[in-house]
Amino acid sequence: MVVAVGITSEVLTPYSADAVLPRSARRTGLLDCLVVSGDPSRRRRFEAAVELAGWLECASPETSSELSESVDRDFQLAIVDIASPLGDRVNDTIEIAAELAARPGMLLVICGSEDNVDEELWARQLGAWLYLPGVCDGDSLTSLCVEARRLRDGTPVFAGSR
Repeated sequence: MVVAVGITSEVLTPYSADAVLPRSARRTGLLDCLVVSGDPSRRRRFEAAVELAGWLECASPETSSELSESVDRDFQLAIVDIASPLGDRVNDTIEIAAELAARPGMLLVICGSEDNVDEELWARQLGAWLYLPGVCDGDSLTSLCVEARRLRDGTPVFAGSR
């Protein structure tokens, strides 16, 4: 396979293409989701909703070191639970959310505490696609993931559309 990078091109084997290409050029067209939550029950609920909505892959690290390994991948949707941060420090989860929000085309969902106006203001200033005050039930989470998939697929989302 020949891949053009800048003004030069080089011949790559199919197995090494992802290692050489910039993150934005890797695995284009796939629907990958990152779930960041320190609460195992919430993490499983998010994973189930993502899977039911038809996302192709869902990474849900359980430790800070797994999160560090995962965050360099190219995700189209990220669900970050700041009410139940992953790891020992709340700031690590907040920093990850800020890094993800800066990525072009990222749909970022921030899950915060109920009735915490400061968290909601922070999430909106960060540019989060959606802020959830508390975590919804399974059907609502699945609907959220379906709408996110429609946005990523480029399918217009209209009230009452199917």
